[in-house]
Amino acid sequence: MLDHLKNPLDVISEFIDIARSLSSERDLGSLLNRIVATALQLSGAQTGRIYILDRSRKQLVPAVSQYPDGTIVPEILGSIALYQESAREQRNNTNPLAFASFNGQLLHIEDIYHYSGFDCQELYHFDRHYNYKTRSLLIIPLKGSNDFVIGALQLSNYCNYESRKVGPFSAAAQTLAQAFASQAAVAIDNAQLLKENSRLIAILDAANRELEEENRRLKKRLHGECRFNRILVGDSSAMQRVYQLMEKVVDSDATIFLHGETGTGKEVIAQAIHSNSNRKMGPFIAQNCAALPENLLESELFGYRKGAFSGADRDKKGMIQAAHEGTLFLDEIGDMPLGLQAKVLRFLQEFEIRPLGSVESVKVNVRVIAATHQNLEELIREGRFREDLYYRLHIFPIEIEPLRRRREDIPSLMKFFLDKYNNSYDKKVQGVSPAAMDALMRYDYPGNVRELSNLIERAVLICDPGGYLSVEHFSFKVLCAKESIEGGILGRVLDGAGALKESMAHVEAELIEKRLRRYQWNQTKTAKDLGISRRSLIDKMQRYKIQNYY
Repeated sequence: MLDHLKNPLDVISEFIDIARSLSSERDLGSLLNRIVATALQLSGAQTGRIYILDRSRKQLVPAVSQYPDGTIVPEILGSIALYQESAREQRNNTNPLAFASFNGQLLHIEDIYHYSGFDCQELYHFDRHYNYKTRSLLIIPLKGSNDFVIGALQLSNYCNYESRKVGPFSAAAQTLAQAFASQAAVAIDNAQLLKENSRLIAILDAANRELEEENRRLKKRLHGECRFNRILVGDSSAMQRVYQLMEKVVDSDATIFLHGETGTGKEVIAQAIHSNSNRKMGPFIAQNCAALPENLLESELFGYRKGAFSGADRDKKGMIQAAHEGTLFLDEIGDMPLGLQAKVLRFLQEFEIRPLGSVESVKVNVRVIAATHQNLEELIREGRFREDLYYRLHIFPIEIEPLRRRREDIPSLMKFFLDKYNNSYDKKVQGVSPAAMDALMRYDYPGNVRELSNLIERAVLICDPGGYLSVEHFSFKVLCAKESIEGGILGRVLDGAGALKESMAHVEAELIEKRLRRYQWNQTKTAKDLGISRRSLIDKMQRYKIQNYY
């Protein structure tokens, strides 16, 4: 004990300093060692050990053991089970530590070798192993918040086999140790809470890092899925399907087959695939197969050697060889002459070519994208296209919808072309009038995106700088166009199936949209004409997703 503290006030002062010192310790391991060391000093005990309740709350786990020289003896005692193995809910009252923990009261055993009330076999084994002779045992439950036992402080006196002089713990020592244990339990509880908080914070940080990483992966994936928007224009569901297919095949070497009407942007899509692929550093070579006669097209594709034919005064590399380590785009392949199709088939099978006039083949590393507006199955039935070439080309088909079937892309395409031609001709046209927009949204565009581009370019050239594109800037066929049944709301009602309520909703939406266009999207006039309030009109526009694009 603290024999040097003669004055009780000194004892109290020292005790307060100890408690304050413990409360400032944040590391649980250091705290437990200090608690045991201080408990030995206060109680006069010779050995000390702290057991901590594990997460399952079913075992007391030895945490710190200290002996007179201050060293931590290697632990050979195992954890103390609080419940019997044979019956999980039956308390282990034979073990003194378990008993004291359940009872919540200090337990003092004067001599464990002369006391038959508890099973102390583990202590006997420990004594034999280290040549100790444990005598008196003092066990103090450590109670944390809500008076819940979080562990136990075990103090003991011992004697070796040469000196057996040892006595039990005095009442003063017990009282002082118990008071200290109360303060120690609070410090342990706080340290455990801090440790648990640190653990939870670490878990939360790890979860946040994983979430951030997942967010980056999703953004990267989203960026990948939408990266073609930087080159292509259109957010319709039809174009989203095209983007998804492009993403799946962009980094492969599979042959891609683009099918769509003239002017839908097949070459632009082919360029987008090349520009985003792992071949983007290689060349992109495009050839329209309908633009040249058979002999000239063959020499353009495969090249020729000097003297191969009249006028061949030098060697010429063909487009296929020029596209080595890049992409070859064969546009309108449905118009390729039948005789040349066999040579193209061999190239696609072997990826080697033989220039005209040469007896040696040349290996090429080329990614092929083919496109056509024609129905190749029908051409096969007519004997105008090879079936084997069709299957060689048709590895990864992508269907491109005509503009009339994806009218929601028209506003974004118009803005793209308006910005493009404003820059080209320095016109600074402000936009499109509602009446002109209405006509452009109704037009069917047989020439698809190419025709829309031409219409906007012509209108920008006609329009005064700083003005708006109006109806007089567009051709008569555009102004007189009627909304096609294929793309209109009413068409979906007439052609589709559904309940009466759903069909009536489509008709109501059609009527509201027509009246809005009549009054150039003036909501007040439209609501008055329909006999409803402006608030009701706005609600219906939101419900039916009716909007003025400009």
